[in-house]
Amino acid sequence: MENNEKKQETIAKRQSEEKTKLLECFKKVPIIEVACSKCTINRSTYYRWLEDDLDFREKAMAAIAEGEEFISDKSEAQLIGLIGEKNLSAIKHWLAHHRQAYKKERGRNEPEQKIRIILLHDEQD
Repeated sequence: MENNEKKQETIAKRQSEEKTKLLECFKKVPIIEVACSKCTINRSTYYRWLEDDLDFREKAMAAIAEGEEFISDKSEAQLIGLIGEKNLSAIKHWLAHHRQAYKKERGRNEPEQKIRIILLHDEQD
C-alpha cells in the first residue's frame, strides 16, 4: 500500500510540474495546439485537466488571456515598426482602426452580399 501512495505522489508531482509548464507556455503562445505540442502534453490530457481541476481551468484561462495580450502587444509593435518604414498597408491599417475619418462605413461602396442557405432534411421526416 505504501508503494501505491508513493506512486500517486510521484504522478501528482509530475502533473503539477507539467501543468505549471503548460501555463507558462500559454503566456507566450495562447494557442492550445501549439502550447501543448511545445510542452509535449497531449491535447486530450489538457482537456481532461480542465474537466478535473477547476483551479487549473481558471489559471489556464487567465494564462491564455495573458498570452493574447502579449501577442497583441507584439503585433502592435511590429505594425508601428512597419509604419516607421513607410509601409503603406500598415499605415492604412492603423488609420482605418484608429481614426474615425478613415474607417470604412459598412454597406457603402460595397457590393450587396447574398447569403445562400441550404436546407437539409432527413428522409425519415
